[in-house]
Amino acid sequence: MRIGVVTTSYPRWPGDAAGSFVAGHVAYLRGTGAEVEVIAAGDAQIDARWDRAEQVTRVAAPPGLFYAGGAPEALAAGGGRGAVGFTARLSLTVAGRARRWDAVAAHWLAPSAWAALPTRGPLLAIAHGGDVHLLARRRLLGPTLRALALRRGRLACVSPAILDTVAAAWPAARAHAIVSPMGVDDAATAAIVAARAARPTRTTITVVVLARLVPIKGVDVALAALARLPAHVRLRIAGDGPARSALIERAAALGITARVRFDGWLDAAARDRALVDADVVAVPSIATADGRHEGTPLAALEALAAGVPLVVTATGGLSSLALLGAHVVPPGDVDALAAAIEPAARAPIDPVPTLGWSAVGPRLDGHWGR
Repeated sequence: MRIGVVTTSYPRWPGDAAGSFVAGHVAYLRGTGAEVEVIAAGDAQIDARWDRAEQVTRVAAPPGLFYAGGAPEALAAGGGRGAVGFTARLSLTVAGRARRWDAVAAHWLAPSAWAALPTRGPLLAIAHGGDVHLLARRRLLGPTLRALALRRGRLACVSPAILDTVAAAWPAARAHAIVSPMGVDDAATAAIVAARAARPTRTTITVVVLARLVPIKGVDVALAALARLPAHVRLRIAGDGPARSALIERAAALGITARVRFDGWLDAAARDRALVDADVVAVPSIATADGRHEGTPLAALEALAAGVPLVVTATGGLSSLALLGAHVVPPGDVDALAAAIEPAARAPIDPVPTLGWSAVGPRLDGHWGR
């Protein structure tokens, strides 16, 4: 089977974290024997040899739209100039390639699913969160869902909250939608589990936040929580984004600079080492003032899959992770987040094997009908 994968974000070099879950989906599909071609947004930092090996065709995108803080943040800040032109170029590129495809998977409803509508064969559109929020605000979510249904496409939402938003825009969408978070790398997870089992005993507690540095991720809440915890609790912030300078200043104002480490962007291997190092992974996301909430962040799934104690906030898809062993606290509640850290670190959890692509991939296939 020949499958086209249409996406805005895809790793630009080996180990790049951008769109890593899309690369995970592609690797799973290739593991089933499928031939996969990827159409993805371009960027100034591209490894051409990697793209050739991965069979990626890049479509020129406006600088900073997809590989900086994230498209929803860029558009909200007025940085979406050129987005319409990118959508047109993406659609033309897909149209030129799709004649060779037997099925299509589109990550993000806009613009990827839009570009995939004229293709043939089974279509799976995956709604990740920011795309749904953006379409709903611009009153395009209902029309997008109806167009997907007319195409006989299938929809996967990465959290129950996203499915609720989808159904509010068009109730009939529930008939062709499932809830399925993206998968994590099975082999990488197994290596993390083994490395954590060999860790020496230590007296400090390391809290790790793996996130883009944008408001919805609530990293400022994690800093404020750290300031209320004893000196043996440390914080690693792995990620980058437009809020980095403000967060560094906030740490200084709180008097916790010596206890906070800003790692910047990490490649896949460094992210795995951060998970080995973590006593707790925190995902302190918030709902933004305009009503946007999280999907189901990959960092939370990676932690649960590897058996790393997890503290999350009750927003978006994070709320449902209590069923898998996560500690869930109210979003934006500094005291509650601080109070949950040490109990979580003292309460080991078992790895959750159903979060790997070996389990998630077949669920998507069964719904997709590819």
